[in-house]
Amino acid sequence: MKRLIAAFAVCALMGVARAEDKIDFAKQIRPIMADTCYKCHGEKKVKGKLRLDSLEAFQKGGKDGKIIEPGHPEKSDLYRRITLSKDDDDVMPPEGDPLPKDKQELIKNWIAQGASFGDWKSDVGAKVASAGTDAPGPVEPQLPTVAVADAGAMSKIRQSGALAMPLAQNTNLVEVDFNLVGDHVDDAQLAALAPVSTQVASLNLARTKVTDDGLKALEPLKNLRKLHLENTKIGDAGLTHLKGLTNLEYLNLYGTQVTDSGLSQLEGLKDLKALYLWQTKVTPAGVDKLKKALPKCDINTGWESPKEAAAK
Repeated sequence: MKRLIAAFAVCALMGVARAEDKIDFAKQIRPIMADTCYKCHGEKKVKGKLRLDSLEAFQKGGKDGKIIEPGHPEKSDLYRRITLSKDDDDVMPPEGDPLPKDKQELIKNWIAQGASFGDWKSDVGAKVASAGTDAPGPVEPQLPTVAVADAGAMSKIRQSGALAMPLAQNTNLVEVDFNLVGDHVDDAQLAALAPVSTQVASLNLARTKVTDDGLKALEPLKNLRKLHLENTKIGDAGLTHLKGLTNLEYLNLYGTQVTDSGLSQLEGLKDLKALYLWQTKVTPAGVDKLKKALPKCDINTGWESPKEAAAK
């Protein structure tokens, strides 16, 4: 009898230990949020002024206040809502089947343990793994955190007729578009970018009168991700000023004077995903050379290289 009691006690203690295993938010809780919550409380849709795709937003809560009380699941609105009956107006998720009991318990235990987020900061703009996987899926590069753009500098850019606006929600990065007033834009107007060099992530200079020398003003734009230079007189010399823009993901050189020599200046831009070279002076040989340096980049020339044609 004593042995039976002892065995029961050991089992009970093991059960407690398992229940108190530290829950990893990134691996165990975040995928549940991504599968069931982000569609109503994420980048594309925000119900009840509540977002759950970043640490800051999660802790801020929504129009009804905070949704978690660390250490107290019974006082946490998040836990209350996921355990309501399916026909309750406040149940989360509001559509489909209720969250399974095991996932409810996982969230309950996570809150009871103090609701630690670990190193997780945000899923804004990122792809996460589905619930049930052991680890997060591939994550797209996160937007950098920068200070708010100088209001006076932004106003000066707009006075030239250009568009200057936030890149997206929850970021201080901006996009600047000179395309609509291209006939009146030359190298002189690019000086207006200097005070917001840290914030500019997207820049449209298509159909402007900028020159190779003028592109030197772009060198400080280290957070630049998208650049339109189509239908300008830019040539190989201008591309030397882009070598340091290592965050560049999109570059449009359609209708420019670029040749194979200029393409070699782009070989260090390892994050480049899309490059447009229609009606330029590049050759199939130059494009093939660049593809070897940037195998993940989609290079669109408007024609097929001999290797591409042979592969069909």
